[in-house]
Amino acid sequence: MNTPNHTPLIAHRIRRYTAAGSLVAFPALLVVQAPLDPASGGTGEVMFTAATNHAGALLASAGLLMLSGMLMVPAVWGLAHQARDRGGALANLAAVFGVLGGFGHFAIGMFYLFALGLPGGDRDHMVAYIERLNASPALGAIAFPLILCFALGVLAMAWAAWRAGLIGWWGPIAVTAAVVLHEVVPSSIAWIDIAGLSVLTVVFGYLGVRTARLTDSEWGSVPQPRALPAPATV
Repeated sequence: MNTPNHTPLIAHRIRRYTAAGSLVAFPALLVVQAPLDPASGGTGEVMFTAATNHAGALLASAGLLMLSGMLMVPAVWGLAHQARDRGGALANLAAVFGVLGGFGHFAIGMFYLFALGLPGGDRDHMVAYIERLNASPALGAIAFPLILCFALGVLAMAWAAWRAGLIGWWGPIAVTAAVVLHEVVPSSIAWIDIAGLSVLTVVFGYLGVRTARLTDSEWGSVPQPRALPAPATV
């Protein structure tokens, strides 16, 4: 007797819940990371001091940045999947910027991990090495645009979600205000970063919860269970 194979439906739901969880988690992890980060600014003196006196916090901050960066991939995919009828072009643009921005945060996390090897070396030499890295044209041409892509990515994601009818106008307006405030206010004011990331968490958390609550048919075409072949008889 044949029995239905429910594997396609289970995979269908796993993709939806993965996208939903990623939308909630990628900004929430950054809310935790921002006040924990002992190396904000990334100058040679700051990095050496952070690696020497706050190695645990630097390691945790690196891990949170890297995990948040990786979660950008399923997060933007989940939005693009829901913007099939309206806002598809903007959602595709958001996917490009979002993934590149995730790479940027992953790169910062790797930079923090490399900095953990600074203690034990001559302080002046280690500081000078970090400063040379920061002044490298190659690093500036690759890393900084990737970091900028995170801001462009969350902006495009929010407006794509609005265009697709997934959120009201308040969502992209709030994200736009948070990004603009971050760009015009000095980064030394830590609470500005935390407030902006909290806004992102509210907006994308809303989208994540909404995604998790969709029915199978609302998420997309539901795979039909297929009957497994009957076992062969001898």
